[in-house]
Amino acid sequence: MKQNKIKTIDNITSNNKKNIASLIFVRACCCLGIVIYHYFEHARGNYKSYFRTANSNIGLLFVTSFFNISGTVLYYNYPKVTSIKKFYYKRWKSILIPYYICNFLFYISVSLIKHKLIYKGPWNILLFNLIGLDGYLQYSYNYKAVNFGGIGEWFLGAIIIIYFLYPLIVLMMNINIFIINYIILINYYIMYKTNIYANVLYEHNIFTCLKSFYFGMIVIKFKNFFFKKKLVLILCFLLLLFLFLFEISKTFFLISQIHGFALYIFLLRIGEYIMRTKFATVYHEINGLSYSIFLYHHYIIRNILQIYNPIDLNSHLILLFETIFIILIYSKIHSIIVGLVLKSKIFKIMDSFFLS
Repeated sequence: MKQNKIKTIDNITSNNKKNIASLIFVRACCCLGIVIYHYFEHARGNYKSYFRTANSNIGLLFVTSFFNISGTVLYYNYPKVTSIKKFYYKRWKSILIPYYICNFLFYISVSLIKHKLIYKGPWNILLFNLIGLDGYLQYSYNYKAVNFGGIGEWFLGAIIIIYFLYPLIVLMMNINIFIINYIILINYYIMYKTNIYANVLYEHNIFTCLKSFYFGMIVIKFKNFFFKKKLVLILCFLLLLFLFLFEISKTFFLISQIHGFALYIFLLRIGEYIMRTKFATVYHEINGLSYSIFLYHHYIIRNILQIYNPIDLNSHLILLFETIFIILIYSKIHSIIVGLVLKSKIFKIMDSFFLS
């Protein structure tokens, strides 16, 4: 990507929106971090302890930062939602069309291998799959009966729900920032202190995800504070280091969000420097493939490790490198197919209707 398309967050204007260089860096780091974490989650050997901190684990920190990124980017691009029709159509195109294509390709490939229709189970679950919520709602039904797991997993469903709520969130935030803050925080506290959401994992709960997303919106709302003060970078680094090493009481229910947010701000600040180096091209490429990587990586990791899953770390490091390479190839092919589909005549017709 050309240098004149890179924009630092210090110079954001509502009339000239371009890619923010540091956000590209953070998304690429989080993407690779989650792939590596999930790889060793399935690997034989006791490697999970390598990815734990005193208060969380690396995977949860990167996922929290991903929600932060989503909040920052969406509020940066849509500080107001002037057209509900355009907003939802663009979200549908950017999220569900790549998901449908990925889902279809895996569905066909497995069907050809097994020489039969692979779907088994209640048809209402197929409906959840079609709207991208089957991974998020897996706690509520017998997931073993469904053959769509791993593509998009729970994160996809959570981000779809949040994007659906976004016009209301941004409206309340623009009226009074404390309104939406209290609503999210109160529900988050109720969720944490009671068993009202007992069937949902803590990190999957929509109010956990929504709080992280909201923190990302705050970054743009108060960008001068987060990006023009060196003291903020220093404090975030010290906080990040402290939470890595020292356990805080688990009764402090915001600890995971604070930990992930500290990582997010730290990466954002150093990203502005790193994206000026010769490595910027690599981060640009990974950033462009990040959604495809997210859709494919679980499926590819599981299938590779079913074939060969060594115990020693050196073998795993080599296999990890090969796995990431395969994921990148799949993701590149997927992104090309998505691009061709979105440029097709039917989408030109739909664009003229929904975006006019």
